[in-house]
Amino acid sequence: MENKKIKILVFTVPSWNSKVGANSWASLLEDYDSDNIASIFIRDEMPDSKVCSRYFNISESKIIKSVLKRKTKTGTEITPQSDVNSKELQEHNARYEKHGKKRRYSMLLARELIWKLGKWKTKELDDFLDSFKPDIILHSMDGYIHLNRIIEYAIKRTGAKAIGYIWDDNFTYKQHKSLGYKLYRHFQRKSLKRLAKKTNAFFAITEKTKREADEFFGIDSVVLTKPLSAEPSVNYGELTKPIKMLYTGNLYIGRDRTLLRLVNSLKEQENASENFKIEVYTQTRLSEEIKNELSCSFCTINEPISQNEALEKQRKADILLFLEDIDGKDSKVARLSFSTKTTDYLSAGKCIFAIGDIDAAPIEYLKENDAAIVASNDEEIKNAIQLIASNNNILVEYANNSANLGILKHNKKKIIDTFYKTIEDVLKG
Repeated sequence: MENKKIKILVFTVPSWNSKVGANSWASLLEDYDSDNIASIFIRDEMPDSKVCSRYFNISESKIIKSVLKRKTKTGTEITPQSDVNSKELQEHNARYEKHGKKRRYSMLLARELIWKLGKWKTKELDDFLDSFKPDIILHSMDGYIHLNRIIEYAIKRTGAKAIGYIWDDNFTYKQHKSLGYKLYRHFQRKSLKRLAKKTNAFFAITEKTKREADEFFGIDSVVLTKPLSAEPSVNYGELTKPIKMLYTGNLYIGRDRTLLRLVNSLKEQENASENFKIEVYTQTRLSEEIKNELSCSFCTINEPISQNEALEKQRKADILLFLEDIDGKDSKVARLSFSTKTTDYLSAGKCIFAIGDIDAAPIEYLKENDAAIVASNDEEIKNAIQLIASNNNILVEYANNSANLGILKHNKKKIIDTFYKTIEDVLKG
């Protein structure tokens, strides 16, 4: 985009933090003038990205306190050098760990009620919006009803044009069957439809997402996937045992159970510890039961690492694990998603081993393009392990396939050009 003086305000749930890994907006904006980018986020985290010059945090911990103590200051402009209250960060982490382990829709509805009653509409937020004066507001079409309400308010107050990004299934009834889910989803859908009416244009992460979102919202979204983080180069050298499998990211929504199924399949193989090694880096606090079952000589669970460290480890691994729930209660959660991890893996020039429900968009995408070894049940996991153990050339073959897919469909220049052209069209429109 020629005019880099256009001011862009981005709304996110997490902060732009290298250890969080949710960096889709940052990757699209990394070459833009950071002085003209601001971010509003709602988790008690510390941002560290230099893509953005100004950050404003609306603290959920303080929102809870503001229900009774109305003078509580809930919104603060922060810098990467300032610090988030450690007690609030601990409270935040405990809440999300609890929600991640067991998704109770009564608790999610209670959280929405707290945000509804809490004091997020503050002088501090108004001052931030008024001083930055955005021309464009970028936001994801998320299921966080409270965040959608804040975005609506910002659009109205600033008069900025808005572009929404649809990268998850937050609007169909296809993910779960429980009554609690359907009740919560009813309110999510109402919230998103209301926000959609105030949004000028939309991106969709995949063609599948576009088809369903366009029909539901009555829109014509632009397909925009995440660009490669680097040009892929396949370079294995001489493969040696054990074959190193790597997973970096969270293990919520059934991914922990899928990892366990892989470990259990490997335990059935002769000399598993000599032939395979699994390294996992995650911020997910696993249950003691899962940790005990995963415990073995060839699988190690490590603390989370930064995005740059993760990319470096991906380049050194033999196989990159992509995990989704196979057939549990969360198997349809990723049906329209396109994980940040997908394009990171396509950038690495390594063999991808994808395990999960074939209806999950990234699993389906990798299989359709023959860009990964894919398994969707225990038998297929065992067959894939045997194939890998008996034929190391298969790693190079699939590494080449994934690299070719990345180059063909995730060209950074094309994606960035589409991104900025959409912004320009909205401003002209």
